[in-house]
Amino acid sequence: MRLSFSFLFLLLLTANVFSQNTADKVSQLLAAENYFNALVKEKGLKKAFLSVSDNSTVAFRPNPVPAQKFYKDQPDSIGFLSLDPVYAKISKSGDWGFTAGPYIFKQRESDTQAFYGTYVSVWKKNSKNVWKLAMDAGVSHKKPSAELKRLYINPRNEIFLHQRSNTRLQQREDIVFSSDKLLATITKADNKIAQNEFLTDNSWLLFPGNEPVVGKKAIMEFWKTKGYKAITEPVKADRSYSGEIAYTYGNATILAKKYNYIRIWEVQPGYKWNVIMEVFTEAE
Repeated sequence: MRLSFSFLFLLLLTANVFSQNTADKVSQLLAAENYFNALVKEKGLKKAFLSVSDNSTVAFRPNPVPAQKFYKDQPDSIGFLSLDPVYAKISKSGDWGFTAGPYIFKQRESDTQAFYGTYVSVWKKNSKNVWKLAMDAGVSHKKPSAELKRLYINPRNEIFLHQRSNTRLQQREDIVFSSDKLLATITKADNKIAQNEFLTDNSWLLFPGNEPVVGKKAIMEFWKTKGYKAITEPVKADRSYSGEIAYTYGNATILAKKYNYIRIWEVQPGYKWNVIMEVFTEAE
């Protein structure tokens, strides 16, 4: 099927904007997300997701499910989605990164009624060096009351240890998995200590019904004010080839209610792992 002129024009415009600085690696993620947005307009939400996912893609709808199976079972017309990546970060190895920002969902693009929320997507390059979704999740909330600050982060350098052993690569994922379990253990003992130890000044929290909570201080105040404590248990971990960013997901219980959670991790100086993004979705 031939692409329409408008679709081709958008792709060419995206390529031009993001090729102006070859050192700007994070622009690859922004281009991938803009490509997805263009696909939604051109082919619809179902075909767009099928195009950018593969057999390993996990989508939280709201529980984690294989994205390919989920969207193949959906009707061709399942609504219109627009994503605005305001936060993006890419690994030193250039094979792994994430995007996050506000979304707008409508039954039809022309509808006046819209549903709002914030999403986070993890992207990975496949064996053909093509960006594919590894994980996609989001929370719904009212129309945003304020714009989020745009933050696009490139790696400071491209120096990292090139691992060849599958055993060693698995061990590195196990370290992140263990860090997640340690966070869960400390949280059970003292919520405040856990947050103070594992969050950064720029961390994000996405929680159903709430706009993004940004910054350690604001996140700690959110949990304190709500009286929440998340009891979590990790299910899976994944890590970039260069090793400095990773994500985990698993099951959570908050005030006897079941949730799924996703955490994006980044190694800090001294090889300390911190959570830079945490997302909770209500479990079915």
